[in-house]
Amino acid sequence: MAQTPAKTKDHPDVQAMQKRREAQTKANEEAMARMESSQPTPTQEENDLAKLGVAVEDKQPDGAGPTVIRTTVVANTPLGYEPPTISDPFSAEGKAEQERIARERAERKANK
Repeated sequence: MAQTPAKTKDHPDVQAMQKRREAQTKANEEAMARMESSQPTPTQEENDLAKLGVAVEDKQPDGAGPTVIRTTVVANTPLGYEPPTISDPFSAEGKAEQERIARERAERKANK
């Protein structure tokens, strides 16, 4: 059995892995910086007051800043996938589209 040649640092797969690793390291460093500048919310004092039944109206800010979501990943969905949009099902256009989709499904079942 012939062996495949080893990949070098110049190989596109190796470079892609290094870019992913650098991006992950940068994201981890940003997250750690946010964690160092924040405090738990609710604070222990707020928890103690709540245990005593005192309503805490003015909560202390946690200092974390706004939550930023950069990517959304959905399980079992390829990245870049846009789900099909269906028009208003009660309009003539929507009914025609639903009929077209039903025909396509029936054709796929028939071809299996």
